[in-house]
Amino acid sequence: MKSGIAMALAASLACMAQGRAADLRLSSAPAPQRQPAATAFPSWAGPYIGAQAGYLSGRSETSFSGTGELHSVDPKGFSTGFSAGYSMQWGRFVGGLEGDLNFVGAKATIDTGFAPDPSITQLQSTIDWNSHWRARVGYAFDRTLIFAAGGLAIAGVENRAFDNGAGTMATWNDTRIGWTIGGGVEYRVAPQASVRLEYLYDNYGTRTLATQTLGATTFPSRESKLDSHTLRAGVHWHF
Repeated sequence: MKSGIAMALAASLACMAQGRAADLRLSSAPAPQRQPAATAFPSWAGPYIGAQAGYLSGRSETSFSGTGELHSVDPKGFSTGFSAGYSMQWGRFVGGLEGDLNFVGAKATIDTGFAPDPSITQLQSTIDWNSHWRARVGYAFDRTLIFAAGGLAIAGVENRAFDNGAGTMATWNDTRIGWTIGGGVEYRVAPQASVRLEYLYDNYGTRTLATQTLGATTFPSRESKLDSHTLRAGVHWHF
């Protein structure tokens, strides 16, 4: 009888010891850690609008056929404008179309006369506005989009020639059509807002400016060649 009680007591103690060891193992196990949610990078797909401002450096060459006379009248100044576009996205690759219109304050005037008064005759070149219609392709990672763009460039250009001795001035106003290429980087600062820095090269080719006769002064025909470089920054809102 006593031996039976002793065996039962020993079995109970063994079960209690095993249960306490299991409790200790469970209590010492680290609590499972919550995994952080995967970062959802913003999509570049969809329409957007924006505004941009920058600095334009133009190169305008005026040449006179048959004489070999060549003058560089390089307009420089600031530009500001608005843009709109639409993008599509395939994985990390982005493509789309974009148009912009900019008001430009780029002007240059040079003296072409001889001593003692070189300012007796002058040439002036002005870019009043420009516009671009471009295709864009890019690669997106994290919040950043690196892109290249190219297409059509249009500019409102004015050329003038002054004969200050006679008090006359010839003006040639025209709209130049050419091509543009460039690239840049865009960064998403908020789910719907981005900032951009980009470079554009615009080439408008050569245009013949016809002869003008004003009073007793004749301004002969000339060839006008124009291109420009623009560095600009912008902000865009994505829908």
